Amino acid sequence: MRNLGEIRIALVGVLTMVALLPAVAQEFKAPKISGMVNVRYAWSDKEDDTHGFDIRRIRLAADGSLSDKLDYKFQAEYETTVKVIDAFLRWKITPAFNIQIGEYKVQYSQETLYGPATWLTIENPAAVARLNGYNDLSGLKANGRDVGVTFYGDLFDKVVSYRVGVFNGNGINIKDDNDKKDFAGLIWLRPLKELAFSVGHYQGAYGAKGDEHVRIRTSAGVEYKDDRLTLRGEYLNGNTAGQKSDGAYATAAYWVSKNVQPVVSVDYFKTDRDQDEQQWNYQVGVNVIPIKKLRIQAAYTYTNNKVAKDVNQFETQFILQF
Repeated sequence: MRNLGEIRIALVGVLTMVALLPAVAQEFKAPKISGMVNVRYAWSDKEDDTHGFDIRRIRLAADGSLSDKLDYKFQAEYETTVKVIDAFLRWKITPAFNIQIGEYKVQYSQETLYGPATWLTIENPAAVARLNGYNDLSGLKANGRDVGVTFYGDLFDKVVSYRVGVFNGNGINIKDDNDKKDFAGLIWLRPLKELAFSVGHYQGAYGAKGDEHVRIRTSAGVEYKDDRLTLRGEYLNGNTAGQKSDGAYATAAYWVSKNVQPVVSVDYFKTDRDQDEQQWNYQVGVNVIPIKKLRIQAAYTYTNNKVAKDVNQFETQFILQF
């Protein structure tokens, strides 16, 4: 007999789709097609590292609306293989309560609000990469995505925003392999238009039925952003099959002109708090937008690792959107 929790989730999904049928019946509008090409050059003095150019990612997306209440998005990415990274429907009921179902980013860290075309730095901070489904300590490599259903909205004239959802926990388009569904939630408080505080949590398990391991994540972040200055920082910790990790980052960026944005960033990550190993990354870089839809980034990163050789790295990348 199926797990009771799974039956409830399935029932919610069925009722949601039934409720959406009137909206689907509205006049269909042709989707908007968009995409991105990301070319990178990387060099480092890390032993056995390879240097040179690569096509880091190519993305093609289609998004549109079926009515004023129902919209959708499909997005595929090519790195070394083609994979669908977004495929979802959103039912926009009221500003305070909406439903999203399908495959998309799992938000329990404020950094997941951003994608490659808007990242301040070329790489994600180590704590985000290792605890947020990109190159996760649990073995998950899913661009921060999963399949599930999320409820979200803005309250009190957008002073408070929330996203809470239930997911498989296995990443991109993979069914759950145990009886446990994963919870993810993120809440923002905006006392000022430019200032936001966030708290997030992820509670789940990975591994086949009978051999599950805990995967727990918690975050606390802050961001200040006006027309020229962006300050962003966040602390994350995790429990991966009993191994406790933590990390943090702080980033500052400033538009010195309409097209040029210097960036400085520092982040650290401790894979296991019971061990001595700890990695610190110090980065200086610049983002340049010479023309609309073209973003050029260059950065130097110095990595200090308590138990390994220090590394110097230089990267530059071009992101063309269409």
